[in-house]
Amino acid sequence: MRIGFIGAGRVGFTMGRYLAEHGNDVAGYYSRNVESAKEAAEFTGTLCYENVGDLVKACDVLFLTVSDTAVSEVYENLKQYDLNGKILCHTSGALSSSVFTDSESAGVYGYSVHPIYAVSDKLTSYKHFHHAFITIEGNEKYLTELSDIFTRTGNCTAVISKENKVKYHAAAVCASNLVCGIYSMAERLLEECGFDKVMANQALKGLFLDNAEAICQMGAAEALTGPVERNDYATILKHFEVLSDSDRETYRALSKETLKLAERKNPDRDYAKTKEVLQG
Repeated sequence: MRIGFIGAGRVGFTMGRYLAEHGNDVAGYYSRNVESAKEAAEFTGTLCYENVGDLVKACDVLFLTVSDTAVSEVYENLKQYDLNGKILCHTSGALSSSVFTDSESAGVYGYSVHPIYAVSDKLTSYKHFHHAFITIEGNEKYLTELSDIFTRTGNCTAVISKENKVKYHAAAVCASNLVCGIYSMAERLLEECGFDKVMANQALKGLFLDNAEAICQMGAAEALTGPVERNDYATILKHFEVLSDSDRETYRALSKETLKLAERKNPDRDYAKTKEVLQG
């Protein structure tokens, strides 16, 4: 399969370079910003297409590596070209293949192909993309072929249903974006204690990295420590006293979720008092 990319942002750069380096036939890029497409093509050793129709003709598979809001618009624009037999894939976590409306009547095979991976930098993220877990959803005809593209590169893959796409994406957000939010909250609390930003990050880094590794190796329940797990409701109450209203509610909500883990880890421990404290 010859692969082309419409959109030259971080995901397009990363997937194009990664797939090209693993022996896939990547034709090149089209972008409304020609300079971005040229940069992506140079970065991946492929071609820049100034006319999207030429890219469509040249490829069997087209990855739409554009924003979620742009996927439908890009697809509508592509309909002016002969798409019969083409495989169209978007890389949105929340959207399903149903965004390719009337694809069957156009002879199009539509898919969502989403990496569970934080593509934070367009020039370096490809180096660790082998860690990405790839989920694929869409027309049954080419599910195996699309999975093979990534299993050959060493990635784990799974096929999911379109009905589960949004909940699946919420799970990924919890493990990635929301972690950034709670880490930032921890940094801010240390800054309120007199730490500067550099010192706060240095103080938390070892704790965060070791905890993340323990979660991945042992699972969240076995890695759990802290006042909720210990049933130390007195300490939780002290935390409530020093936190602002908004921080207290965040702490409370996360602690309620943590309590579920604690009860799973220690089924013989009575957490009734801690549960009462967390209910407020």
